[in-house]
Amino acid sequence: MVKITELAAQKVREIQKEQNNENAFLRIYLVGEGSSGPNFGLTLEKSKTEDDILDVEFGISIITDIELATTLEGTIVDYTESNNGGGFEIRKPKMDHGEGCGGGCGSCSCGGSCDVPH
Repeated sequence: MVKITELAAQKVREIQKEQNNENAFLRIYLVGEGSSGPNFGLTLEKSKTEDDILDVEFGISIITDIELATTLEGTIVDYTESNNGGGFEIRKPKMDHGEGCGGGCGSCSCGGSCDVPH
């Protein structure tokens, strides 16, 4: 199961509202494999497919391809604010790599990509 923090969910809702797409799904997808393991990305999509797994946290519908379900088990989507702005971060606490590894959007130093504006 994929989790999202309350702050990240709030930021997703803000983006959905800005884009006039309040029913959009938040998709987590595999960008590629790096030296630290898999790198993930985020995007908003209007619909899901029958090959998608759906998790709902804090009112946000999170989807991912069924083939990634095992890889994403325990993954947390967070939003981090700093003096330089903020950004989404995708992390998998169970990984044996450095902090935040597992891909990300924004502040994570392990790569990843993000189609969700921040």
